[in-house]
Amino acid sequence: MQSLSLKKGKLVSKVMVPSSKSYANRALILCALLKDAPKLLNVPHATDVTILLECFEKIGLMVDRSDDAVEIKNSFPACEINKPFIEIEVGEGGTTARFLAALLLLGSTSYRLILGERLKERPWQEFINLAHSLGGKVSLENEVLTVQGPIALPSMLEIDCTKTTQFASAFQLISLHSGTKVIPLNLSSSQSYWAMTEKLMQEMTQVECYPIPLDWSSASYPLAFGALNQHIEFPGLFPDALQADSKFSQILQQYQALALTSAGLEVHPLSAHHSLTFDVSDALDLVPTLGYFLAHIEGEHQLDGIQNLVHKESDRLGEVIKLLKIYGREAWTDGRSLFIKGDTSRLDEAKNLVMPNDHRMVMVGTLFLLHHAGGTIAPTSAVEKSYPGFFDLISGP
Repeated sequence: MQSLSLKKGKLVSKVMVPSSKSYANRALILCALLKDAPKLLNVPHATDVTILLECFEKIGLMVDRSDDAVEIKNSFPACEINKPFIEIEVGEGGTTARFLAALLLLGSTSYRLILGERLKERPWQEFINLAHSLGGKVSLENEVLTVQGPIALPSMLEIDCTKTTQFASAFQLISLHSGTKVIPLNLSSSQSYWAMTEKLMQEMTQVECYPIPLDWSSASYPLAFGALNQHIEFPGLFPDALQADSKFSQILQQYQALALTSAGLEVHPLSAHHSLTFDVSDALDLVPTLGYFLAHIEGEHQLDGIQNLVHKESDRLGEVIKLLKIYGREAWTDGRSLFIKGDTSRLDEAKNLVMPNDHRMVMVGTLFLLHHAGGTIAPTSAVEKSYPGFFDLISGP
């Protein structure tokens, strides 16, 4: 397990934020379905995206990638390879596996998707039930998800979003040519991601090139650290209503820590201190960042709508509480909300943090080390999933 030794320190003064894997994976699925797909620009090198591109090649799609640009030269399912079955490792990415599995239901080959250790435990039953109802053959045994179509998409399809919106988004994407109206039920969380899917479906068929926007999930870590410690510039980063984690800009403005310029955003140490109550049901990926941020602001804070945190790459609710307690903060949950009692104190004892193999928890753990007395963080490889250059943000001595 790779680990990194860190001292108390700062980040670089100018952060170039990577582009969004949420946008990228949606755009890639649409490109796989279009005969004359637009060229994608500013495609991130996050593991979730690179694995999806590798999966595309295994199912017969011709992928032309040059640095941060991607073109898909043919389309699915016309490109299907004539084999009894095709086995594909999909890693731990939720959008990677779920979007791909839905796409494969349009074909007729049998596909065996090898899911990552945590991903196989995350919700799949809604997808399996949907596929069966549409004439597909899907089963999950241990880590192997077997998928075979073709399915027949109806004029209207209702999908339960109680545990995740990713299946609804997946079927919305593959309905590009069918005219199916996908109706998300119980859409109490991740509404912005649903809107992102709808926006991409409207735009992708009308352009020759599509630049992937910068990623607010990645930006949240240096933004939070800067709001507590130092001035940092973020060229090209602007609020984006379709990225749920962009709501962090609203919180930073409440604490008078954010400035918007013509070149992008700038963050500086906050000048306001008060308790915060915030509904995170539409921005669950932001919770670890908010855990770090609020732990260092005087007051009793409340984050509502945290129920589905247990369905992420780790039990993030439990992991955030555990991390906060390591640093002497009181944190607890009633199952619906996360409560944090913050203060401005800093520990003078180095900590050795061994986090779950969860990119967001590793990045937040790193912020705690830099903020306090340093120590070690592991597994460092986890950040490749969304932010391969994360550790380059740490300023040298």
